[in-house]
Amino acid sequence: MKFYDYFAFFALVTFVLAAVAGVRAKSRASLFAGGLSAILLVVACTMAARREQMEGVNYGYIVGLAVSALLLGRFLPAWLKTKKFYPAGIMALLSLGGIAAGVLGLVMKEDPARIVHHVSAES
Repeated sequence: MKFYDYFAFFALVTFVLAAVAGVRAKSRASLFAGGLSAILLVVACTMAARREQMEGVNYGYIVGLAVSALLLGRFLPAWLKTKKFYPAGIMALLSLGGIAAGVLGLVMKEDPARIVHHVSAES
């Protein structure tokens, strides 16, 4: 599993939560913003996957990192204010994971599964 796979998972959950919020609260803003965020996360995943074996900066991780940071900025204050895990807490935690995936994807050039296997073989 690659770091950019997280963005695909994050996009799926974001889209589902946006659809639920759009239906439950009849909020077109939530549906639009969540759908746009999900699309941007899919774009980040696709860009990162296509650029994986190339030299230079992988802009897919930068896009995923930026979207995750923006979502964290939106949902962390809401979670801290309301103390409700659904949906703000879920989105805040997923955003933290997206930030981690973006940073690790930019910093590490190797396959994370191979690194874990290599470290466990040395132990």
